[in-house]
Amino acid sequence: MAIHLLAILSPKPEKLARVEELARGLVNSVKQNEPGVTKYQWFHSGTPEEPKVVVWEVYADAEAFETHKKNPKLGELGKLGKEEGLFAAPMQLLPLEQFAGFAAVEGAKI
Repeated sequence: MAIHLLAILSPKPEKLARVEELARGLVNSVKQNEPGVTKYQWFHSGTPEEPKVVVWEVYADAEAFETHKKNPKLGELGKLGKEEGLFAAPMQLLPLEQFAGFAAVEGAKI
């Protein structure tokens, strides 16, 4: 059964570029090494004064999610987040349960 999550990060405004840099490295690592990740997209939200980064994550199953948690680049983001004071608040992780809606097949016209 697929696992759907939203991760909400609160980078300090002056650290946003550094968070983006680390995110790109993590995304590349996930894409290359984690075939069980079916969606891993990072988005900007919030305001310039209080930026938010929202990560939409979908894992094929619990095993894929467990594999992701062991990704060295994810550990690096957590470690550097503390060492460099990148975040204004702890990350929020929101598990999602779909109850309605659909996803279009790529290339389909809606």
